This record gives sequence, C-alpha cells and structure tokens, in this order.
Amino acid sequence: MKSRHPRPYVTIAGEVDMPRRVDLRELDALSNGGVTIDFHCHEGWSRMGQTYHGVALATLLRLASARAAARYVTVASGDYSVVLTREQAEDHRVLLALELDGRLLAAPRLVGPSDWDCFLSVKDVDRIELTRIAQQATGPSIALSRIAR
Repeated sequence: MKSRHPRPYVTIAGEVDMPRRVDLRELDALSNGGVTIDFHCHEGWSRMGQTYHGVALATLLRLASARAAARYVTVASGDYSVVLTREQAEDHRVLLALELDGRLLAAPRLVGPSDWDCFLSVKDVDRIELTRIAQQATGPSIALSRIAR
C-alpha cells in the first residue's frame, strides 16, 4: 500500500498490554469494516452518502490488548487530537478508514457515525493512546481556528 503519510505506521500505546506500531500493509490486511455516513461540517457544507472501508477501531484495541481500566481513547494526527470514550471507540461504525468511495486514502482517517461532531473525524492518524483519564482534545479548538470562529 503506497502512502504519502509522513509516518507509514500508526502507534497504539498507553493502557495496553502489547503496544504496537501497525504499518499500512498490516492495517490493510486487518481491514474488516465499512460504513456509509453523511458528513456535516461546521463551515456549513455536507457530504452525503460517503462510504468508507477500513479497520474497526475495536479491532486495533484488541490487537494491542487494551486493558479494562482504559476508559478513554485518544486518536491523533500531529498536534490534532480527539478523545473518545471506550464505548464510542468500540462502536462497530468507528473505523480507521483506508478507502473512501472505493479510492485509497493517502493516510488512515478516523471516521464514525453520521451523528458524530465533524471534529471527531481525524485525517492522517498517526497514533492511538488508551488512558484511564480523558486527555485534553485539541481537535475542536484547532478546527474552529481554521474556520475563524
């Protein structure tokens, strides 16, 4: 799998028994899910009926043997991060997407159900961290600063 992703892998760390560095080929081999969603941005635009395929986030948490005490999952790309509850992260509709509408994405993207806040969609995911306490999410403030709100 060819990628322009600056880091050709995703790290899974924190409250796990088996910290992992999963490369794009392994992510592709683990691909086990799909979801069709409507994406609504705070800028006022929408993309209806987008179909993503990739790896269920729950699969990656199992791969790293996430500890029961880990109640939160931070998904990040550089300094952009979002925090999900463990329950949200294990929803079968939450994917680390590798394809959008049959086209290969340049890098893994966190996607979830249509009712998600648009800030929770993370492009170019490079790390996943499980924690007992919720970390500070930077995604909303970064995204709002980009659209000058």
